[in-house]
Amino acid sequence: MPRHMLVADDKASMRDMLEAAFVERDFKVAQASNGLDAINLIKEQVFDVVITDLNMPGADGLGVLRAARDISPDTQVILITAYGTIETAVEAMRLGARDFIRKPFKLSEIELKVDKILRDSEVQAAPPLEKTWMHPKVQRMVGTSAHTKNLLRTIEKIAPGRGSVLITGPTGVGKELVAHAIHDASPRRDMPFVALNCAALAPGVLESELFGHEKGSFTGASDRKIGRFEKADTGTLFLDEVGEIDAGIQVKLLRVLQEGEFERVGGTKSIKVDVRVLAATNRDLSEAIKQGRFREDFYYRLNVFSVHVEPLKNRKDDIPALIDHLLRKFSMESGHETRGIDDEVMEFFLRYPWPGNVRELENVLERAVVLAEEPIITRKELPQDLLFTQEEPEPEAVAAAAEGAEQASLLERTDKLESELIRGALERFRWNKTKAAEHLGIKRTTLQYKIKKYGLE
Repeated sequence: MPRHMLVADDKASMRDMLEAAFVERDFKVAQASNGLDAINLIKEQVFDVVITDLNMPGADGLGVLRAARDISPDTQVILITAYGTIETAVEAMRLGARDFIRKPFKLSEIELKVDKILRDSEVQAAPPLEKTWMHPKVQRMVGTSAHTKNLLRTIEKIAPGRGSVLITGPTGVGKELVAHAIHDASPRRDMPFVALNCAALAPGVLESELFGHEKGSFTGASDRKIGRFEKADTGTLFLDEVGEIDAGIQVKLLRVLQEGEFERVGGTKSIKVDVRVLAATNRDLSEAIKQGRFREDFYYRLNVFSVHVEPLKNRKDDIPALIDHLLRKFSMESGHETRGIDDEVMEFFLRYPWPGNVRELENVLERAVVLAEEPIITRKELPQDLLFTQEEPEPEAVAAAAEGAEQASLLERTDKLESELIRGALERFRWNKTKAAEHLGIKRTTLQYKIKKYGLE
């Protein structure tokens, strides 16, 4: 659906330049050579954006701004001038101008501001998210791959229960996020969520952190300490790197899981707690059991429910959505307006093996947003050591489809249809990816990924 813009300026060259730029971006652009004509046009039709010069015959830009505020309050107004002062800018913003730009300016500067206006209006116009029984944090888990969708379905099923959950997967995939999601989608969501990294503490310190200790129970124990189990009572305790726990402490944890009670270090009184235990590890606990480093009975008590999180290289369908999510996050934090990554970076990200998983992608994008001078991230914002890392080879060409359309799988048919739709949109808009993505109703990063996936370069 085309947007409507009014350009008001007494210089024809300025009007023509702005019209040419925004017609290319699917705007319908009207022109006015003076303020009175601009006001009359605002009375006749609704404009999404008005770009007006400050000094014009008939009525100045502030007059056009006042008229727009009175006649069409949703219209966004950008004022441009070669003679701006701080006082004028303050007055313009007080009257409701969206922005105030001094000449000379770069066309890209106005394009960025108009893009932001459109994004903000889309957010305001978007219908509210449908309410479900699941907690919003679960809904914010990012990814569109089959693995991530299945992970969300699993969380939905196991969250209401009381049984322990063992979350497995390599470092950096987001195991603690999964633990938070289980807690936040459970009946315990308003109760404490307490986390402890078991690998970071020596056995004696870990025991005290878990169960607490009584005053005088060991040298330096000058006061009674409440442990993590007591702090998590009625809520959830997340034990990260559970595979590193000493065998002696495993025995005590087994008792808590079985009986729901324990004693503080140096204490004799049994303390009852109601705690759901979620545990995570990047180790193969089955192998650790064979080697005698992990108790089998403790393993089965932890592993009532099992959730495995795949490495990022095995779920690359998640990468475009993760990029969009992380760029929004870091743009807000840094104050930089970063809209996406260019095609070359997307191609590299899809081939790179991501040994550090989502955590590595997060670090790379955070750095790039801070360093980027333009709204699109390029290879020059990526770490040099990353660029020289061995990329994954291109996958082998897909084997020829089985003879007969009847033998094609539903997935193959769906992919073929999607590929044809994308190719048609690209050809229609002469390979302008931004316009094609808008036409298809998908994000530009997703379109970049689909082009690579279907070999449409």
